[in-house]
Amino acid sequence: MKRTPQPGRRKRTARFSVLLLLLPLGAVLLYCACAALLRGLLPGQAAYVLALLAPAAAGWGAAVRIGAPADRQVHRLQEAFQTITDGDLSVRLPEEPGGMFSETYAGFNRMAQELQAVRARRDDYVNTLTHEFKTPLTAIRGFAELLQEPGFSEEEQKKYLRIIANESCQLSDLANDAMLLTKLDNQNLPVVNKTFWLDEQVSQCLVLLEGSAREKNQVLSAQIEPVEVCGSEELLSHVWSNLVSNAIKYTPDGGSISVTLTQQGQDAVFTVSDTGIGMTEEVRSHIFDRYYQADPGHTRRGIGLGLPIVHSILNVCGGRIEVESTPNVGSTFRVHLPVKPAGHL
Repeated sequence: MKRTPQPGRRKRTARFSVLLLLLPLGAVLLYCACAALLRGLLPGQAAYVLALLAPAAAGWGAAVRIGAPADRQVHRLQEAFQTITDGDLSVRLPEEPGGMFSETYAGFNRMAQELQAVRARRDDYVNTLTHEFKTPLTAIRGFAELLQEPGFSEEEQKKYLRIIANESCQLSDLANDAMLLTKLDNQNLPVVNKTFWLDEQVSQCLVLLEGSAREKNQVLSAQIEPVEVCGSEELLSHVWSNLVSNAIKYTPDGGSISVTLTQQGQDAVFTVSDTGIGMTEEVRSHIFDRYYQADPGHTRRGIGLGLPIVHSILNVCGGRIEVESTPNVGSTFRVHLPVKPAGHL
């Protein structure tokens, strides 16, 4: 894991090294000064013995002066960590400029702030997940009970059964996405790499989603070049379906979506561009976060698992994703995927 460089670390090390050199030298000079002074007052070895008390007393005084505040600061830090352990993430420590623990306290405060933000996003995610599960379940139960009543025509029965089937698919998709992301996070998913034609997989994805675009009168165009890759065919299929379905979802009726697939050097480059609602810089910086919801009111169905899944799969497969977006203009997602996985000969 890459560590964040700590500002001022070299400066602190240099000051500590200088202090280690000056302390013995200061003690020797203080001893010599006291011994010279006491030689005129005390006979023989007594002057030298008493002279030792001066650096000892000075060292004890310095230890008390430095150690007591340091002990209080360490105790305060321990109490803050215990507060975090007890579940209170609102605790913050005073960042005294130039203090011995100022950078440590600042690091603790950043940690607590990040934990608090993650908890808030997690709670929002759980609430949204509960709502998204509850909505189709309520619909399924309501129409199932309705079908038990007499008097419905065959056409009405088919309509209600179709709604039940659609809501059941929504539940299944939610459960599958949640399970997939959990397995990716826990690295509990076997990755089977094999050689396959990526253009065929992307084309199949577009065929499956063409109906959704047609329902919104959208123009779905594609320029697909033959590209053969070696990777996880099962995992990568989630990447293309998520990105294209997102483009359809966030593009208004009558908009357009274009998909391209090319090979550039040792990379397969997949691009999907839309004329949708776009994103602000703030939203764009969080779209791959686990519990982030760009739509606070949840007016659109879904719990935002698609893009985190895409990001996790590309990490596993050695790929990367780039995003360009302008509010009310559209978005472009560009995936770079190595034709051969790392270490493949």
